[in-house]
Amino acid sequence: MAAHKTFIIKRTLAKASKQNRPLPQWYRMKTGNKIRTLAKASKQNRPLPQWYRMKTGNKIRYNAKRRHWRRTKLKL
Repeated sequence: MAAHKTFIIKRTLAKASKQNRPLPQWYRMKTGNKIRTLAKASKQNRPLPQWYRMKTGNKIRYNAKRRHWRRTKLKL
Protein backbone atom coordinates (compact mmCIF):
# COMPACT_ATOMS: atom_id res chain seq x y z
CA MET A 1 0.00 0.00 0.00
CA ALA A 2 2.88 2.36 0.74
CA ALA A 3 4.32 1.88 -2.74
CA HIS A 4 1.00 2.89 -4.27
CA LYS A 5 0.95 6.09 -2.18
CA THR A 6 4.44 7.07 -3.31
CA PHE A 7 3.43 6.43 -6.91
CA ILE A 8 0.44 8.77 -6.55
CA ILE A 9 2.61 11.46 -4.94
CA LYS A 10 5.24 11.19 -7.69
CA ARG A 11 2.55 11.40 -10.36
CA THR A 12 1.01 14.56 -8.88
CA LEU A 13 4.43 16.18 -8.55
CA ALA A 14 5.23 15.33 -12.17
CA LYS A 15 1.97 16.91 -13.33
CA ALA A 16 2.66 20.06 -11.31
CA SER A 17 6.18 20.41 -12.72
CA LYS A 18 4.92 19.96 -16.30
CA GLN A 19 2.36 22.73 -15.90
CA ASN A 20 4.96 25.31 -14.87
CA ARG A 21 7.38 24.51 -17.67
CA PRO A 22 7.22 26.93 -20.63
CA LEU A 23 7.06 25.51 -24.15
CA PRO A 24 10.20 26.00 -26.25
CA GLN A 25 9.97 28.61 -28.99
CA TRP A 26 10.94 26.24 -31.84
CA TYR A 27 8.07 23.92 -30.95
CA ARG A 28 5.54 25.84 -33.04
CA MET A 29 7.79 27.47 -35.60
CA LYS A 30 7.51 26.15 -39.16
CA THR A 31 8.66 27.94 -42.30
CA GLY A 32 6.36 28.56 -45.23
CA ASN A 33 8.09 25.95 -47.38
CA LYS A 34 7.65 23.28 -44.72
CA ILE A 35 3.96 24.13 -44.31
CA ARG A 36 3.48 23.98 -48.09
CA THR A 37 5.24 20.60 -48.28
CA LEU A 38 3.15 19.17 -45.45
CA ALA A 39 -0.05 20.49 -47.03
CA LYS A 40 0.81 18.95 -50.40
CA ALA A 41 1.64 15.62 -48.76
CA SER A 42 -1.68 15.58 -46.90
CA LYS A 43 -3.57 16.31 -50.14
CA GLN A 44 -1.76 13.54 -52.03
CA ASN A 45 -2.43 11.00 -49.30
CA ARG A 46 -5.93 9.96 -50.30
CA PRO A 47 -7.58 7.04 -52.08
CA LEU A 48 -8.36 7.04 -55.80
CA PRO A 49 -11.71 8.53 -56.79
CA GLN A 50 -14.26 5.96 -57.93
CA TRP A 51 -14.87 7.73 -61.23
CA TYR A 52 -11.18 7.33 -62.11
CA ARG A 53 -11.38 3.58 -61.54
CA MET A 54 -14.33 3.44 -63.93
CA LYS A 55 -12.53 5.63 -66.47
CA THR A 56 -9.48 3.34 -66.58
CA GLY A 57 -11.62 0.21 -66.72
CA ASN A 58 -10.51 -0.81 -63.20
CA LYS A 59 -6.88 -1.26 -64.34
CA ILE A 60 -5.71 1.18 -61.68
CA ARG A 61 -7.38 0.03 -58.47
CA TYR A 62 -5.57 1.85 -55.68
CA ASN A 63 -3.18 4.70 -54.97
CA ALA A 64 0.28 3.13 -55.08
CA LYS A 65 1.86 6.15 -53.38
CA ARG A 66 -0.45 6.08 -50.36
CA ARG A 67 1.48 6.82 -47.15
CA HIS A 68 0.77 5.85 -43.56
CA TRP A 69 1.76 8.50 -41.01
CA ARG A 70 3.59 6.03 -38.78
CA ARG A 71 5.20 3.60 -41.24
CA THR A 72 6.56 5.94 -43.92
CA LYS A 73 7.95 9.32 -42.94
CA LEU A 74 8.39 12.37 -45.15
CA LYS A 75 11.98 13.39 -45.82
CA LEU A 76 11.89 16.89 -44.34
